[in-house]
Amino acid sequence: MRTMRTPSLFLLLLPLLFACNQRLGDDDDQNDPWEGDGAAECTDGVDNDGDGDTDCDDEGCAGQGSCPEIDDDDAADDDDAADDDDGADDDDAADDDDGADDDDAADDDDTAPGDPVSCSPSSSAVSITSGNTAQVQLSAEMNLGTGWEPADQISWSVAQGGGTVSASGLYTTPSTHGGLTIVQAWRLGRTDECEIEIAFTGDVNESGDPDVPSEADSTTTTVSPSCAATVVYPLHDSAMPGSFNPPLIQWAGGNGNMHRLTLSSTFNTFNVYTASDEYQPTEEMWNALTFLDPGTEIEMTIATGNWTGNTFSGSLCTSGIASTTEVTDFSINGLVIYWAPPITKQIDLDATGNSLVSLPGFICHGCHNVNLNNPTRMSYGPDFPGTTNIIDLANPGTVIASMSGDYAALNEDGTRVVAGSLFGGLTLFNAQTGASMGTVSTPAGSATHPTWSPDGTTLVYSSCDGGASALGAADCDLYKQTWNGSGFSNETLLAASGSNETYYYPTFSPDSEWIAFNRASPVPTEDGQNWSNDNPTADMMLVHVSGTPAIELVNANGTGDLTNSWPRWAPSTGDFGWLAVASRRSYGHQTDDISQLWVTAIDFNVASSGTDPSRPPVWLPGQSITEGNHTPTWVPRLGN
Repeated sequence: MRTMRTPSLFLLLLPLLFACNQRLGDDDDQNDPWEGDGAAECTDGVDNDGDGDTDCDDEGCAGQGSCPEIDDDDAADDDDAADDDDGADDDDAADDDDGADDDDAADDDDTAPGDPVSCSPSSSAVSITSGNTAQVQLSAEMNLGTGWEPADQISWSVAQGGGTVSASGLYTTPSTHGGLTIVQAWRLGRTDECEIEIAFTGDVNESGDPDVPSEADSTTTTVSPSCAATVVYPLHDSAMPGSFNPPLIQWAGGNGNMHRLTLSSTFNTFNVYTASDEYQPTEEMWNALTFLDPGTEIEMTIATGNWTGNTFSGSLCTSGIASTTEVTDFSINGLVIYWAPPITKQIDLDATGNSLVSLPGFICHGCHNVNLNNPTRMSYGPDFPGTTNIIDLANPGTVIASMSGDYAALNEDGTRVVAGSLFGGLTLFNAQTGASMGTVSTPAGSATHPTWSPDGTTLVYSSCDGGASALGAADCDLYKQTWNGSGFSNETLLAASGSNETYYYPTFSPDSEWIAFNRASPVPTEDGQNWSNDNPTADMMLVHVSGTPAIELVNANGTGDLTNSWPRWAPSTGDFGWLAVASRRSYGHQTDDISQLWVTAIDFNVASSGTDPSRPPVWLPGQSITEGNHTPTWVPRLGN
């Protein structure tokens, strides 16, 4: 691998040479202290440039007036165009007898070649085990125009990866992880790089018996799904931001009492020996598998056997199929504010837990909301149903404005808000005073669940034939209207629900291009039918703001009635868009049929093709597994 190099010495001197040439050719500058600026200076008997030579004795007067040209026939150099008897080098355009270097326009050997520094070996590979290191002796050559020669005074540094390199170019690997290391050789502003691939294998023995690892590795492993354990978390083919804490890896089944969990990335492999059915990697191990490894996919396999106390009875058993999860290079920080009845909480994604959010009266389980272009300004329901408060999350105890309505949607600068009503209908309010600015006309039907785009141009909402209310959105389609600076107009169908379906809880992506929403079918209740709120059939859909066909997020939704409700976007994107949702899916064997917060990756490039762009979700770290958690809303971290 080559890096961008600095210009050659000749090119760096060009400005100086150009300046000197200007000086020699300028006879009008009488203030320039240079002997021979004019012929008169060569006969005035004055040392004009102070170099100790006067008039014709100064080389600046050569050829001026009666002063003769200067010809030097020494064995080193001459600059005239007539005499080339030095046998070595001159700067004229006729003779190139040095065989190496001259400054004429025909032969420019003083310009450094394209690769003036070379690091070798350019690539190498070593294998190490935990606690051990390996060494690679590197060397460098330099070419300044006379051919490649061993270079001294090279500065060595590790530009990427771990390990150390000595002043003599001896590289030593780390002892705790592998990866792709780049060592840089530097001399006179020129660099080259050597790549070293380090394959690492480490053992972690949590079995309580020092003999387990060696006995497990020497025991035959049989491939058979019938006796193998299965990884139940992380979900296969899931993706998570690189800033998330290491996951609690969980598995179930398997005929045995001892397990070997193998975690592998491109260059790193860890074998964990344990009698437990779960394992959480350390930060050091997870960094080795992710940040310090150029790959993003981690494979997880389980081999299970019966440990008798001194050996394994029979063979180990594995399914032969690796479960994978992708850990992206993108980080998500900030806060997720959510409802854990009867209180509001927040998860600091830069920390490890959750804490209480103190708001003046908070009852509504789903009506706290932000605009991703102004995410510190939040609306919520202090006295649900029927009231909305506006606050700044930097000072959540102070209410900026209050108004009637619920499930409010703020505009991009926090000056306007559209709120629904208990029995359907949308009203525009001044978000700074709470004053009503009139109803929003929705000719297609009764409306609820508004969302205002981060760019401030579009309002999307549910328009319902079967009734729209805070807790029920029956037989609804998605519609949109355009904001013209003072009001809304041009109501347009965005996504039409199917027979016996309803579309509700829409939410805009950070770039205002995509709308995630819920789809559900009615389920019988004691009072009739439940169309939307806490509907077990709820799953997630995606539609472009232009109104292309809606896409079912099959991978994110999973299988069965999991109540995948209230999708909300992270305020930034990276490799993916990130969508949080409340779901009753099982978090491995930690939870069962309790609402938890999950995050799914959305690939917008795939979505543009009309196919499912989602990945199976990951559990949001930091929440309590004993509480039902709902309506995750992403905001920046406060207090910075």
